[in-house]
Amino acid sequence: MLTLQLQRFAAGERTERATPRRRQEARKEGRVARSPELTSAVAFAAVLVVMRILGPAVWGEWENLIERDLGSVSTKSWTVETVRALMAQQVMMAARIMIPIALVAVIAGLAVAVIQVRPMFVPRLLLPDFTRISPATGIRRIASLQGAVEALKSLLKFAAVVAVAYTSMASLAREMVNLSAAELAAVPSILGRSVFNLAIRVAVAMVAIAAIDYGYQRYHLERSLRMSKQELKDELKETEGNPLMRSAIRRRARQFAQRRMMESVAKADVVITNPTHYAVALAYESDAMRAPQVLAKGADFVAQEIRRRAEAHDVPLVENPPLAQALYKTVDIGQEIPPDLYQAVAEVLAYVYRMRGMGRR
Repeated sequence: MLTLQLQRFAAGERTERATPRRRQEARKEGRVARSPELTSAVAFAAVLVVMRILGPAVWGEWENLIERDLGSVSTKSWTVETVRALMAQQVMMAARIMIPIALVAVIAGLAVAVIQVRPMFVPRLLLPDFTRISPATGIRRIASLQGAVEALKSLLKFAAVVAVAYTSMASLAREMVNLSAAELAAVPSILGRSVFNLAIRVAVAMVAIAAIDYGYQRYHLERSLRMSKQELKDELKETEGNPLMRSAIRRRARQFAQRRMMESVAKADVVITNPTHYAVALAYESDAMRAPQVLAKGADFVAQEIRRRAEAHDVPLVENPPLAQALYKTVDIGQEIPPDLYQAVAEVLAYVYRMRGMGRR
């Protein structure tokens, strides 16, 4: 009894890799490996790259705009309309700067998301799922092992980013001490460069952590998709059919092929026999064939049926045991005879043609 129970437990254990069909079904349900942190981290890094490339030119243009607008307006002539016009110009300038950066962030985020999950559309996920807002479901999700793992992951991510930011801030603080010796005009540039370097380090840390998280998500998905041996057997039955049904199909296919083979005996020029154990039907058309072709062959009962069909259609029977065995063992149905049997088969065909009183080129 204990042995049987252990066998049942082993049969239900998920130890097998998921089949393509199971992966496709999981994909239709929206179960794919993805890391939202990777999308946001790459988008953040892309924004920093764009700012590094376009930043100096954009900042210079903005400075020129401010100097031109503020320098051309006297403080005595400032009115509500003047200030409103200046603010509108500044907002338009900010929009021209931010829109390309925002587009880069969106494109980078979409590209990373598509690379992770590939293009897919899951209509079921668009339907409202009230279980997601159920307090009981939320409590169970938080209290589950998966919830604890996700919380630990979030804590480790936050700790790693804070550690990188702290070390960068420490170096930034040391640079701040030296700012007193720098010229006042150079202070904004130094501060901007230091803050940008801090952002770059944080972005690199975020991308690295998100890549690790994506690897974990793939590992977790693979484990969740594993199948038991019984599930593999059930899927095989569903996709390929019942073994008895497959056997019946193969049997019918063999019967159909044998019936067609027997029908082709009527087209043969000669049937070479063993005399009773083997029978091989040959045909030769000089205009269409390079060599004689085997139309049918068989042993024992099948050989007897070939002989009977040949006699019914007046196809000559020639007893030649060595040649019959050689043809049966070396040539498949529908194939031409090999060159080493040309001479022996030619002699048989010549004999048949003489007996019929007809010659062929």
